Amino acid sequence: MIDNLVRDLQVVGKADSLIGRIWLNVMARRFGLFALAGLVAVFGLGMANVAGFYGLQQSFGSVSAATIVAFADLAIAVVIAIFGRGVRPGPELELALDVRRMAIDALQADTIDIKTTVDSLGQQIRQTKETVADFVHRPLDTAAERLLVPAVLSILRGLRSKKQA
Repeated sequence: MIDNLVRDLQVVGKADSLIGRIWLNVMARRFGLFALAGLVAVFGLGMANVAGFYGLQQSFGSVSAATIVAFADLAIAVVIAIFGRGVRPGPELELALDVRRMAIDALQADTIDIKTTVDSLGQQIRQTKETVADFVHRPLDTAAERLLVPAVLSILRGLRSKKQA
């Protein structure tokens, strides 16, 4: 009973650890993709600045190429950021959550069993206390009730079974 409780607690701990690792992996991938998107955006902003500088310096020319590159960099950064935002954990998270739910259900069942056992033990202790108190207060009545009545019933049953045989 206690062994089952300990085992179920270990399963819950392992499931929680697995869920944590899965989410940590997801967050690391998201962070990496957002960092890459930020880096690309910085390059795009740099190119936009260079393009603006060249645009002011000359009316047209190399400005068009720098502007196109800058907007392409910014578009790539947006696509990467959208992709990074959409990263979700795989089906292994659902499996880990199911294992955790089953372990918690088992824990609840084990604690109910332990509670029932403790309650019945308490009831037995109360009955023993009452029996001892009765024996102390009324020794002959208690002895007759607890010992003689079952013995007489046992003898009568034995005689009936011999009579029928």
